[in-house]
Amino acid sequence: MTPLSIGVALLCVAAFAFLNYVFSYWNRRGVQQLTPYFPFGNFSDLFLGKASFPRVCETLYERTKKWRLLGVYILLRPVLLVNDPQLAKDIMVKDFQHFHDRGTHVDEENDPLSGHLFSLAGEKWKHLRAKLTPTFTSGRLKGMFQTLVDTGEVLQDYIHTCAKNEEVVEIREILARYNTDNIASVAFGIKIDSINNPNEPFRQIGRKFFESNFRNNMRLMITFMVPKLNKYFKIKSVDAEVEQFILGMAKETLEYREKNGVVRKDMMQLLIQLRNTGTVSVDERWDVETSTNSKKLTIGEVAAQAHVFFLAGFETSSSTMSFCLYELAKNPEVQRKVQSEIDSVTALHDGKLTYDSINEMRYLECCIDETLRKYPPVPVLNRECTKDYKVPDSDITIEKGTAVILQISAMHHDPQYYPDPLRFVPERFLDPDMKGKPYAPFGDGPRICIGLRMGKIQTKVGLCLLLSKFNFELYGHKESELVMSPNNFLNTPVNGINLKVSCRE
Repeated sequence: MTPLSIGVALLCVAAFAFLNYVFSYWNRRGVQQLTPYFPFGNFSDLFLGKASFPRVCETLYERTKKWRLLGVYILLRPVLLVNDPQLAKDIMVKDFQHFHDRGTHVDEENDPLSGHLFSLAGEKWKHLRAKLTPTFTSGRLKGMFQTLVDTGEVLQDYIHTCAKNEEVVEIREILARYNTDNIASVAFGIKIDSINNPNEPFRQIGRKFFESNFRNNMRLMITFMVPKLNKYFKIKSVDAEVEQFILGMAKETLEYREKNGVVRKDMMQLLIQLRNTGTVSVDERWDVETSTNSKKLTIGEVAAQAHVFFLAGFETSSSTMSFCLYELAKNPEVQRKVQSEIDSVTALHDGKLTYDSINEMRYLECCIDETLRKYPPVPVLNRECTKDYKVPDSDITIEKGTAVILQISAMHHDPQYYPDPLRFVPERFLDPDMKGKPYAPFGDGPRICIGLRMGKIQTKVGLCLLLSKFNFELYGHKESELVMSPNNFLNTPVNGINLKVSCRE
């Protein structure tokens, strides 16, 4: 043999030994694993564009749900999938101190919009979470309520025109525009009308971020599960165009309000309070008194929080509303029942939609909760082990730095917990035993979505205003269930959601 062939042979042996060692990580720690394959580990279908990240995870769950834990590999990185609902809940709640970070990419210097509450870690997350919590009190939400109703009435007028013309509407796009207008108003204090003008810059930015394509899917997956690649390859959390737009909009709004003394009941006003005083007032005042004592937010930090409010509020509410209307169109008896409730409750409030009236609509709440069970906005939740953790009733220790995935969507679809899980049954949430079942569409524990109540109110307002005036029917959906795109991190129907709309008699 020549020296070159010997060298190549030794290199191949070394590479084989290295990969064998890397891909035996879970076996060496007593965790059951499925055979990984170089270079994609257990996620070949994801990287080859055959299935989305959540769908790959759900398929793995279906194969291995008898195991509490499953060790997998994303590329060469070991990742732990949690199949057991009680263990998942413990990780989010009781044993939170071992898993208080998400382990996602944050680089506030080079990627300023990455420094938002969702991704921040450690003490910085803890302090910011505490400061932002007063943003979502009942009093604050009541203050923003009329803004949501005003936007909803524009949506009502638009759908009325569609109904008169007997049009079929792609409801996801329309509701994306509606929620874009809502979030632009409450997060940035800017009045826009993308409902009637779909090319509004704000709508284009939202469309660009959530566009169903391989690039966006990979960006989100890397940011969440292989964040070191963000650093090595300088992959930002958003495109440069999105970053410049959000930073510019936040700076322009902030400077205009401070210069002109403008006070508005929205999230941006509360972020301005936080920037200038270091706190959000707990007495539900909206004006600002500058303080020199507390640590304040930079413009970049203000922009990052407004950015995540925009993305989370826009996507969560628009997808939940769309899937809910799809299911109501598919189940007309449920649609009639929720319409009857909306009519009767509204009549008790002089025919007006108020903050108090929507919170009395229990069946509507059940419909939304069932939608979130079947179509959770974030199908999997990620955590990073921040302190070695011994798994209860086992000899397994999860080491510090380990990436952990909680199988939320898979548990929501497991017939062991939800009989006939693909059926839309809002009455599940009237059952007292529901509290013992796995249900976490917004997470749980200290890192539960801070804007949960805001998102639900936004969803309720939109659905109330639509269902009080219109009936919805399926159009052109031949499959028994929606087919989701393999190229999106979130639940995105391949052909949209097409509904026929008509005015109620």
